[in-house]
Amino acid sequence: MKIAVFGIGGVGGMVGGALARSHKETYFYVRGENLKAIRQQGLRVESLSLGDFLARPKLASDNAAELGIMDVILLSCKGYNLKEACTAIRPMIGPGTVVIPLLNGVIVSEIMEPLLLPCLIADGTIRVFSHLEKPGHIVQDAGSCSIIFGMKDGSKPPRLEEIAAVLNSAGIPTTLSANILADSWIKYVLMGSSSALYCYYDGPAGKVKEDPNHEAVLRAIAGAMTAVAAAKGVTLPEDLPGYCVEQFARVPPDTMTSLYRDLSGGKAAKDTELDHIIGRMVELGKQTGVATPYHQAAYERFAIAQ
Repeated sequence: MKIAVFGIGGVGGMVGGALARSHKETYFYVRGENLKAIRQQGLRVESLSLGDFLARPKLASDNAAELGIMDVILLSCKGYNLKEACTAIRPMIGPGTVVIPLLNGVIVSEIMEPLLLPCLIADGTIRVFSHLEKPGHIVQDAGSCSIIFGMKDGSKPPRLEEIAAVLNSAGIPTTLSANILADSWIKYVLMGSSSALYCYYDGPAGKVKEDPNHEAVLRAIAGAMTAVAAAKGVTLPEDLPGYCVEQFARVPPDTMTSLYRDLSGGKAAKDTELDHIIGRMVELGKQTGVATPYHQAAYERFAIAQ
């Protein structure tokens, strides 16, 4: 089974490194200084979950045609690079290729379908805290590094079982889900509600908590997201908004999401996941007739300002 990992950053590097260590037919699509370092010395991984090791893919390249048709492509990129990534991987796609996105957002396959050649597109989520320390060097210092993936229609093609087995053998706990719609939405609500909250208040957790009504705001944000999911036929746990509030109560004052860190650090909105995470909820709200006022306000604060 030929497996390509697209994007050897924090997420792709962790998964790709684990695969390259145990699965001979592992390929990296990687660019720039990172590609140069991996070609020269392999990929160094320091992992809380898997230990420290050096991994070498069968081939690393920034040319999809050189890598060739793949059985599986694990796509790891930022949401704002998704269209570019889909264009880049086209030479690696055949009719039997399975593409699994591992990035923020919800039911990313819906965005990818019109951008790719005919193939099998799954949806996936990953829980891991890892980053590219420097070219050719990945550090994972928290999180279980676990993957859940599946088809949005609930089917389980045999090839997906094989992929899960390869990932599990590589040390990445992987579950093939019969309800990836709910799994994807749950992660989106947990992550996306926090991003909307920080952007709405334009500050880290400490600033948010200065408002005595912040819990009601967060509950309304998460509630709107669960209502949109319900309007699209996806039932989420009733206590999910309450769980979001409970989790936020525990975070330190300087906590913020990567999206808000990028925006507050001066990145242009187009170079962040603002559209992919918050803007998409605004659009889904319009499509389903569900009001998303806090998402709208959070989105406009940065999109219009820039």
